[in-house]
This record gives sequence, structure tokens and C-alpha cells, in this order.
Amino acid sequence: MEKQRTIFIAYDGKWDKNRYIEHRVKTITIEEEITHIKLKEAICGRIGLEKSVPIMMTFDMKMEISRGMTIEDDKDVAEYMNLMKNNPIFATSTIIVEREENQVLVMCPVIVETDANEASVAASSQGSSRKTESNGEKEDANRLCINKNKEIPKFSGQKRKNDKRPLLLNAAENVCFDLSSAQQIIRAVDGVDDVEVGMVFESKKLIKLCMSMIAMEGSFQFKTQRSDGMNFWLKCDQEDCTWLMKARSLGETKMFKITKYDKVHKCSVDIVKSDHKQATSSVISEFIKPKLLDPKVQYGINNIIQDVKQTFGVNMSYEKAWRSRVEALDDIRGSSEDSFRLLPHYLHALKNQNPGTITRIEKDEHDRFKYMFVAYSALITGWKYCRPLIVVDGTFLKGKYKGTLFVACAKDGNNGIFPLAFGVGDWENNLSWEWFMSRLKETFGNRNEVLCIVSDRHQSIERAIKLVFKETTFHGVCTFHFKQNIKARFKKAGAGELFESAARAYRKEDFDYFMAKLGELSPKIREYVLEEDPRRWARCFYPCRRYNAQTSNIAESMNSALKKARELHIVSMLELLREKLQTWFVERTKAANEFDSIHDSSNHTTSSKIMTSNENKFCF
Repeated sequence: MEKQRTIFIAYDGKWDKNRYIEHRVKTITIEEEITHIKLKEAICGRIGLEKSVPIMMTFDMKMEISRGMTIEDDKDVAEYMNLMKNNPIFATSTIIVEREENQVLVMCPVIVETDANEASVAASSQGSSRKTESNGEKEDANRLCINKNKEIPKFSGQKRKNDKRPLLLNAAENVCFDLSSAQQIIRAVDGVDDVEVGMVFESKKLIKLCMSMIAMEGSFQFKTQRSDGMNFWLKCDQEDCTWLMKARSLGETKMFKITKYDKVHKCSVDIVKSDHKQATSSVISEFIKPKLLDPKVQYGINNIIQDVKQTFGVNMSYEKAWRSRVEALDDIRGSSEDSFRLLPHYLHALKNQNPGTITRIEKDEHDRFKYMFVAYSALITGWKYCRPLIVVDGTFLKGKYKGTLFVACAKDGNNGIFPLAFGVGDWENNLSWEWFMSRLKETFGNRNEVLCIVSDRHQSIERAIKLVFKETTFHGVCTFHFKQNIKARFKKAGAGELFESAARAYRKEDFDYFMAKLGELSPKIREYVLEEDPRRWARCFYPCRRYNAQTSNIAESMNSALKKARELHIVSMLELLREKLQTWFVERTKAANEFDSIHDSSNHTTSSKIMTSNENKFCF
């Protein structure tokens, strides 16, 4: 008998941003190996819907930064069951069930003016204009009534005499929709060059955003004359100007229709202002969003100020541009807090899709994020084919909570950079480096030969290597960082070059020669250099092979490649990192396959030549 699980079903509710509220709940017991079709049929039967009714099922992941994962096929169902079984967070999970909107009912309501005692709500649709027979009466198919009545319902509220304003029906009243005039709902400001009477916007906020863009481009300002649940009026801020826009809500929806729009200006619009009333950070953030979608593209504060000046003729402060960029990025990527909240789910999905991947998260006593470690399965597998050399480094992150990105890289047989593992911590200190080194040793273990770890002269790294790897590992010093320390400390011309020559010398005689020259230049510098054991930085004294890794450049190169990723929230950063690694490995695989193809072809040609030569030689 197959295992069964009990799940919660939420339905007949509504969305409040990314939370499903005011819903009814039922439970259902299903088999773990259930298919998508069987799950849909079981849910429909449990909540009293016909099996043929189209529904949309959403897995509530309890993250509040999205509406969850849509369950559309058997693979989604299997992943959902796997999360329930393996992750205690989802042990008591909920499937949100909604009826899919019928295309006939996806309409854009508009207001139709009527007499003093009745009103109707018009709506757009792609429906046809054919006639249908019903009870012996002809009925326009473009007019769709929600109930069985054929008459337009009477308005139940009060209305002043001779009032020609359009009326809306109460939610409890019967509603008729006129489908004869098709219109489009405006859902974004992109592509909206101008506003016309009759346009329907998804929300009042969207109208204001669109009008703000028009005002900035037209070099005028407006003020809100009326704003409530039913009406939204804007007027030019110059009293003698006739520019006016009026919009009205459509029933109890959030949509608004433009009912009046006077575009004529009587005020001067040629003055370029030092600032603009409508150039708020929220408006500018919508303007710059498209340019921030790709994290690889450099688009900074000065670019924003320049673009706003060129497009709208508006000067803006550095502070406002910075706020606009933060708002836009938060809208695109979510907040830093949401990203940290999502991190366990992301790492769980990463391990599911990449079996063998190792991830770790460490929390503090207050259950807050402290450290993170990740090593992809492909990197763990490839380590045994790399040279016994690891280069480690740490670099700062640029997000809201800062922190440090820890990187460990190796060299493959072709002297290429081979990433091994990545970590995130608060900053470079004893505890963070010890934690990262411990995870590194747990994941990659020991090699049969002496392992060499190269880094800068950070004392926390040296301490961590001694504590974690003990005597089985040799710790080499990056000569470039050592050279920079000498230059910064003594500021003596030629000292850095003499030190580098001594460090790269293959023979002890050459090493002694350059060190003597360094002593002649400055005895203090020579004394300072020799305080560091020469076996850690001088090539002629290395106790093991360093494979020409005099510096930590391969880790620095990795940091440079991840420069843009370090600006992102933690989950976005890890996803961009995964994307880069995947791209690099695909490119290397293609190059290796091409090499094998050329090599095989070359061997075949050589063999053919030898065979032909032998045949010619031994044929009589």
C-alpha cells in the first residue's frame, strides 16, 4: 500500500499582496505518488466543484515574497511531495485553489451613463456580436448577464434630480456587462505615450505614475484635487491653467477609467525647474527599472541623474537618485530580509537539483543568520583531478548588511582556475575563517600528498589553517600582498622589486644576492622581510610544490568576476554565481570535446599514413 499524506486546501479567499486571506479550509488525504490530474480531481471533489472546472493550484511556500509555486504538472506535484517529506517547514503545507478565469469573463469594466433610475456597467471583451435565441427573445451575445434576468437592474441608491453622472451598482445587485466595445487594461506605464478618455488602468497608483511621467516630460506640475475610493482628479498646480484629468473607479474593483482629460495648458511649460513635484523616488524608480533588470549592467547613481536630466529636463539630488535606485532594486529583487528568509529554501532546491552538493547554514543564539557555505557537486567531483593546491581569499559584499564572501579555488591540470567552494560571513575574523576552513576540510578531505594553501598574510587565515588542517598542510604567503605591505610601510623606491626578485629566485645563491642588495638599501626592510619564514614566500625554500602559485591571483580573479554579484541580495548572488559556474563548465566541456575530436582525427590521419607507408614498402 502506498504512503499517504494529509494536506490543507485553502479556497474561496482573496489575495492581500502575497498573502491569501479570508479563505475556507478543508483537509484531504492523498497518495504520495499521485499524478497532477488525480490531485486536481480529488481537490475538486473535496470542495464541491465539477471535475471539468478549470482550477489553478498554488503551493503556499510561506515566504510572503511571492504567491508560491504553481502546481501545473506531474513534476511540480512530485517536487511538492518531496518538500513535504524532507523539509519540516512544509510538513503542514497548504494548496491554494482558485478557479481559473474564463476568457469570456476576463473583461475591462467601463461606466455607461444612464437615466436617473438605472445604471449599467459596460465591459470590454473579445466576444463576437452574434445573436442567440432564449425563451423566444433575441439576446445580444455581446451583452452578458451574471444572473438569469434579461433586464438591466435598477439602481438602489439615492440620486439627485437631473444628475447625469454615471452610476455604479452595489455589489449585491445584479450586474450586466456590455461586451460590444473592446478595450485594453493598462497594466504598466511602458508603451503609454499619452492618455485618452476611455482608457482603463489597473489601479489608481498606475494612473498617477503615468501622469507623473507625462508631467515631467511636459515640464509642468499637477496637484491632486480629489482622491477617494470612487474618484481620482488631478489639476495643474497653476490656478489659471485648464489642464485637468478625472478618473472613476469601476464598481468595487481597483480599476479606474479616464472619464475626462483636458490636455490644453495655459501656463508656461518652458521653465526647467531645479526639482519637480512629481519626480518622487517612487516615480523615478519605475523609470529606471528596465535598466536595472540585468545585474551585469553597470548603472549607477550618476547615470540615473544624467538620464532623468536628459529625458525629463529635471535636476535631482544624489540622495533622491540613490533612494530611487534602492526602491527599484527592492521591487525587482525583493528586500535583503526576504532574501535571507528565502535562503534555506533556495539551498534545499539547489541540493535537490544538484545531488551531492554540500550546503551549510550557521545561526546565532537569536536564530539569526551567521555563516553560509556551499560547494557544488561538480566542483567536489572535479577536485580529485586538480593539483593539491588551494588558494583562499575574502572580499567584502556591498548589500544592505555588508558581510564577506569567502572563496576557495584550485588549479586544474591545464593551469586553469577551478572554483571549489564559497562562503558568506560577517567579516574576516578568527571565528569566520575557522568555520569556513572546517567546512572546507569536511567537504574535500585530505589528499595523499602534501596540500598547499596560499593566501595573503591575514592572521585569522594563518590561525584557522593551523587549527583545522594542523601539520598535514603547508601555508604559503602571497608574494604580491607581501610586496604591497613593504611598499606601504617603508615607501622606499626599489624595495618591492628587490623583494620580488628574491622571492622568485630558483637558487639560494640568487636569493642571498637580492637579499643583500635589499639590506644595503634598507637594513630595516631586510629585517622586516625575514621576520616571515622564507619557506612561506621564497621559491628556493618551498618545502612542497606550489605549482607556480606565487600569489593568490586566482582567487582575486574569481572575486573580480563576481564583482556585480556582490551587490545583490544573498540568494540572487548565489544564483548568479551558479549561472556563471554553469556557463564556464559548459564552455570548458565544449573546448575539451573539440580537443578530443581534433586529437582523434590527428591520430587517425597519422595511423593511415603509417599503414599506407607500410603497404607501399612491403607490397611487391
